[in-house]
Amino acid sequence: MRSKWCKYVLSLAIIICSMYVSNTWHSVYAQQAAQPAEESSSDLEDLKWQLGVMEESAAKQQEQIQVIRERLDAVSAEARVTEDYQSAAAKEEIKHAVNDYLSTDEARKEMELRMPGVTALYTPDEDKYSIVFRSADDKYSLGIGGRLQFRYTFKDNDEDFGKRDTNNMDVRRARLSFGGNVYGKLMHYYVEFDGDSFDVGIRDFYVYWTPFAELNTKLGYFKVPFNQQRISSSAKLLLQDRAIASEAFDQDRDYGFDIYGKPFHGYMEYHAAIFNGAGENPEDRGTNDNLDNELMYVLNLRYNPFGKYDYVDETDLKYCDKFKASIAGSVVFNAKKEDEKLEDTDSIAGVGELSMKYRGFTWHNEYFVMSEDPEDGGDTLNSDGFFTQAGYFILRDRVEVAARYSMLDPDNDVSNDLEKEYTAGVNYYFRGHRSKIQADVGHFVTEQGDEDDKNENRVRVQYQIVF
Repeated sequence: MRSKWCKYVLSLAIIICSMYVSNTWHSVYAQQAAQPAEESSSDLEDLKWQLGVMEESAAKQQEQIQVIRERLDAVSAEARVTEDYQSAAAKEEIKHAVNDYLSTDEARKEMELRMPGVTALYTPDEDKYSIVFRSADDKYSLGIGGRLQFRYTFKDNDEDFGKRDTNNMDVRRARLSFGGNVYGKLMHYYVEFDGDSFDVGIRDFYVYWTPFAELNTKLGYFKVPFNQQRISSSAKLLLQDRAIASEAFDQDRDYGFDIYGKPFHGYMEYHAAIFNGAGENPEDRGTNDNLDNELMYVLNLRYNPFGKYDYVDETDLKYCDKFKASIAGSVVFNAKKEDEKLEDTDSIAGVGELSMKYRGFTWHNEYFVMSEDPEDGGDTLNSDGFFTQAGYFILRDRVEVAARYSMLDPDNDVSNDLEKEYTAGVNYYFRGHRSKIQADVGHFVTEQGDEDDKNENRVRVQYQIVF
């Protein structure tokens, strides 16, 4: 009986355990079946949220991209406006840098020119030539160039002084030049013929030796290194002619010997020269004897505080990006007057100069004084004069405006004898100084003491071509 009871109890326990295990696995299977559905629902919500965030971020990025595009377009437009100017300025700056480097001792040695002061430009007058021939060893060269200035002039003369108005067409300057180097790279020559107003003659002829930048010599017939405006080439004047004060006091050309140089890398320049002092007789060019046995002596000193200064060119056609200035002074003993020798007279003339250039603007000033003391004990004659002129390129490399005022007092002891010049002009450059047209209007006043002043007007148009 007992064994049968145990058998029943054991069977019941087995049945209960089986039911428990069956329920347990069913619950696990149910949980496993329900879990993917719940996870799928959660992932879908996450994806929707992430998509919304990405869409919002993309919209903001599009807005930022649009802002950047608009800014880029504005910068590009601004760059296009200034591109030509920046390019030209960069080229000019590179050109100046190259020229400055070529003038250094290092460049000269690299170019194997042997002597430390010899520049690569064998002939300083080379910019006047259109054709240059050189020997294979560079010991000989020949440059050829020409220049013509065709001018129309209308003069409104003062009828109160018995003068009539005039109209003239003329060849103001006609020049043919030859020059180069001989026997090597140190010895140079220059000859210039002129047919100004159809009066044919020789304008310049000289040789010069350039062993060092600090020490050079010139011998022959050439411009007296007295004042800057006379030394400046007539092809590169701001206005068509020089000021009335310059014409009255400058020493023009003469036979002489000049020792000159540009020490301290061009910050200084000097001339110590001696000339015949007899001047030039245009009617008989062979008659220029020094009758009183007095030679003419010239001392000139120039200081360029900001480096080399191109005083041969009165304009700033090269467009100096850096401020340039020059201060100079000269004195000449036994000076000429209007290119004529003052016989039996001790004469001294002096000039002080100030000039500057910057970004198309030029300003130049000269003040002259002169004393004439006759050797026979007569009264000393003192005179002075000055001019100031300025120019500015309103359109770079093309259009330049200019103005000048000049005053001349031929005798300081006489009142009401002043001469005055007022001139304004405009220049248009086709190919720099090689092809340009200049036009100016001038008003001239000559005081006549107690009488009415003489007033004259002048209108000029000139075309220049260099070939």
